[in-house]
Amino acid sequence: MRNWLIRNAQPLEALGAIATAFAALTALVVIPYQVAQADRIQRDQTAREIYREFLSLTVQKPELARADYCALKDPAQITAYEAYVEYLAYTAEQMIGTSPQWRGPMASYLSDHKPYLCGPDVWDANGDLAALLGDLGVICAAADRCP
Repeated sequence: MRNWLIRNAQPLEALGAIATAFAALTALVVIPYQVAQADRIQRDQTAREIYREFLSLTVQKPELARADYCALKDPAQITAYEAYVEYLAYTAEQMIGTSPQWRGPMASYLSDHKPYLCGPDVWDANGDLAALLGDLGVICAAADRCP
């Protein structure tokens, strides 16, 4: 056995070098893929947690989910409503980032709040929100704004 190893040392070294190169090449391909998949899984999980928190908030404060923004007069209610809708927009952005299948449900949620979302203060100040609404097909018309 020892003689065989001595006789075949050079071919075995070459084979070892080829195996090492193959392992390194495989690592160059597999490791970035694994990192990207782990990142995607983490983003999906985070988005789902944000959505669960949104649903919990909606259950705890159903008056915010169905509030008539144009009829709100109390500053505390207005502030709570605005924070709720901003969190809804953030939730929509996160969920759509995980899967396009969330476009419909998120558009439905956001459409319920058009008087606030389409108001000049929100619409003009937040280009990202306008892009999100446009991407979801939530179109603001003059009739959607508070009188």
